[in-house]
Amino acid sequence: MNRRTFVFSATLGALNLGLGRLSFGQGRSRLESLEIDVHAPDLPLSPLGMPGLFPGKVVEVFHEESIVDRRVSRAAIHTMLEDGMKALTGESISRNAWARFVVPADVVAIKVNPSGVPGTVSSIPLVREVIQALNSVGVPNKNIIVYDRNSNQLEVNGYHALVPPGVRVVGLDQRWSVEGETRGGYDPNVFCEMDCFGERETRSYLASVVATDATKIINLPCLKEHNASGVTGCLKNLAYGSFNNVARTHVDPKTYTDPVIAVMCTAAPLRSKAVLHIMDGIRAVYHSGPFAWNPDFVWEAKTLLIGTDPVAVDRIELEIVERKRREVGVPSLWDHNPEYLGTSADMQRSARKSPYYREPGHIRTAAELGLGKWELNQIDHRKLRVV
Repeated sequence: MNRRTFVFSATLGALNLGLGRLSFGQGRSRLESLEIDVHAPDLPLSPLGMPGLFPGKVVEVFHEESIVDRRVSRAAIHTMLEDGMKALTGESISRNAWARFVVPADVVAIKVNPSGVPGTVSSIPLVREVIQALNSVGVPNKNIIVYDRNSNQLEVNGYHALVPPGVRVVGLDQRWSVEGETRGGYDPNVFCEMDCFGERETRSYLASVVATDATKIINLPCLKEHNASGVTGCLKNLAYGSFNNVARTHVDPKTYTDPVIAVMCTAAPLRSKAVLHIMDGIRAVYHSGPFAWNPDFVWEAKTLLIGTDPVAVDRIELEIVERKRREVGVPSLWDHNPEYLGTSADMQRSARKSPYYREPGHIRTAAELGLGKWELNQIDHRKLRVV
């Protein structure tokens, strides 16, 4: 196992990485700096791992008929995904595009986002289309795992009942069987250790699905605002959906989502295995995420964002959410004016309130750690309108 130590200074806005322990001088309080020790296998970097085969490239696909009578259209999703994958890879055949990322022998974990049932989740039509695409390159259903931390959210959303037979649906808070062996949800040898606010348990463990079972990860986040991290995107869906004990990183109104999300994504099993990110923006959220109980804060964006670079995809997502917030006349996600702090109940009533000072800077921090491109002038943002 390999250990790396990261230290983030909230005061300086700086992140440092060292092989040993790093610390600031005397006089800095715990709330001004955060030390994170990452214990993970020392895996070699793969060309497929983040930022992947196409760093800085994001394909935004729009289909007017992707929602019909408030139902997501699988036919439209099929066209969007097929055209988007061809645009990303330059392949003329969709199957060949998928073959750039997976082979028949792979065990593929699909990381869904089931928060925000029923409207703002990784939609069943998208999940089924991804599974069908994996089948097209020879990956059998028995080698496909749909997973998230929360088994109850997976069950309420119906993934167990609605994915094809043979596909495993795994909630990390439960135990499951792999070839007759009972497997726990988290690997005790792979973890991030940090003390955010003096909590008793200072370790967050990585999912066994990621550490051991899967050889590739297809990430299916949702396009939505998050009241602590600014947005729930590729990076957060991977980090906070694959590690446990993560809610401790934000306590009203302070959040350490920057840098924790970015640092967690550098753990070798996550970084090397997450080869493709397909963001579900058919319905999108500009406020009160991740659950978006108030439907007034949800809009039909009718969009998929596709890429191998999670930083670039999240940056485009951030621009979309910020643009929507400007349209409706509410503060930027970057605005730390204490006037906009409120309770969770306030957040559900008003798009001007949030319990936290949001920290979308985790996306930029991830770029500093080599996970992708942050600057808009370095992002090849291609827009497709399909019918």
